[in-house]
Amino acid sequence: MRLLQRLPRMSSLALAFAALCLMPLFAFAQSDQGRIVGAVRDPNNAVVPGAIITVHNERTGEERTVTTNEAGLYQVTALKPATYTVTVAAQSFKTTKTTEVQLNVGQELTLDLMVQPGLAETVDVVSSAELALDTSSASMTANVNPREVAGLPLNGRQLSQLYLQAPGALNSGSGTFGDIRFNGRAVEQNIVRYDGVEGTAIIDASPGNLNGEVPSPFRLQSSLENVQEFRVESSNYAAEYGTGTGGQVNVVTKSGGNQFHGSVFEYLRNDALDAPNFFDNIIGQKSPLRLNQFGGSAGGPVIKGKTFFFLSYEGYRLRAGINSTEAVPGDAARICAPAPNGVPCVEANGGASRTLALLPAFRDPHAVIVSTGTGTNLFDVAQLQANAAVNENAYAFRLDHKFNAKHSAYFRFFRDNGNNIQPEGVSGRRVNFVANPQNGVAAFQSILSPTLLNEIKVGYNSVFTRTNGIARSIPGIDLSAAAINISGNTANFAIAGQGTSAGTSNPGGLIRANSATNGRG
Repeated sequence: MRLLQRLPRMSSLALAFAALCLMPLFAFAQSDQGRIVGAVRDPNNAVVPGAIITVHNERTGEERTVTTNEAGLYQVTALKPATYTVTVAAQSFKTTKTTEVQLNVGQELTLDLMVQPGLAETVDVVSSAELALDTSSASMTANVNPREVAGLPLNGRQLSQLYLQAPGALNSGSGTFGDIRFNGRAVEQNIVRYDGVEGTAIIDASPGNLNGEVPSPFRLQSSLENVQEFRVESSNYAAEYGTGTGGQVNVVTKSGGNQFHGSVFEYLRNDALDAPNFFDNIIGQKSPLRLNQFGGSAGGPVIKGKTFFFLSYEGYRLRAGINSTEAVPGDAARICAPAPNGVPCVEANGGASRTLALLPAFRDPHAVIVSTGTGTNLFDVAQLQANAAVNENAYAFRLDHKFNAKHSAYFRFFRDNGNNIQPEGVSGRRVNFVANPQNGVAAFQSILSPTLLNEIKVGYNSVFTRTNGIARSIPGIDLSAAAINISGNTANFAIAGQGTSAGTSNPGGLIRANSATNGRG
């Protein structure tokens, strides 16, 4: 009897749970799309019911048709960001065509249309810039359109630097993904989506970082060559944007169209164009710099009006000098000075010989002593100029297909292969960083009726990263899986801009792969 009494309640709970599960599916589908809404009126401001609205995508030729209701209102949902032509036709009225209607990602564009009495005549109207204003929401938002993505000057061609156009955005470092914060919130609270699919890292919200914590020099997790436009919601965004309380970044990737388009580019920096920095002047040698960022893209029709492709490649090569300054133990004569009784320390303690054998591990042979310890200070200050090497290759491919007027699909995948050999400290130790972020999506959309649409979307997101130390070889000693730490502070003098204490060299290939990445406990 109790079971029978519980069944209606259990059924209600099950229905409520199913509804909660389905609600995000409808909400998140709007993050990478837009819609056009409005009313149709005549010159007397009277509504025009039954008017036929046709929305034409200028790039792909796709069309959608809806009819105004009794109040003269219409809405066309689930539209790709693009430039549209909107045509309205009604009985006893002239056909009115509005061209150059720019719809941005995630935007609800209000487009009120006016028709004139008459027959067999078409009136052309050019859309005005004011239509870009989104009056449907109180959220603090910035839309970065294709012209801005292609034309704004960026140091390094990195997508994250365009985030700064959003209200409340703050660059807390170099402008990379891990340095952009919104309205005082942490970067871990940001969310990045590509075509509506999650694209953030595993722990942090920055795509392509290392182990969820370590900043990296990689730039192409979202190659600009693959980005059509994006939208940043920095505050007061709708409840449909979940899983993050910071900035909501929705990126739309490029697709092909009925016309073939392509581009090639080269971005470079070179030390021949740079002045030496302060630490270069200490050792009298300018840090080398060779930076090349290059690539291209192509897109167009496979079958005109039905199937379109877009592919891109971007490469990044960096060879840059890194100046490291650390304290190192002095030479053996000072470390093993004769004791007051005249007995050398090696004879007094046989273990000291093994300790002295480790001294070369603390300083690379190419390091320069810039300050020598005196008195009881047995440590010197060394500086090492070594080269960092970054190799990165980003690939992207997208295929769109229109089966018929009601059914369409697309597939998109991109992958970034990044490798960085980074000098760390004056011991000559290096760190090998590997990052291979991947992201893909397959979507199928059906227009079941003018007011009912269905979209099935499957996404894939992977952020493979590795961080490994590489120790400098020492004769007779293998430090590849070891670390040597000397605790305490060391006074560093005669270095302008340097405080009274600095880090001490830490030899060995065993590193601590966190935000410090320096082997210290």
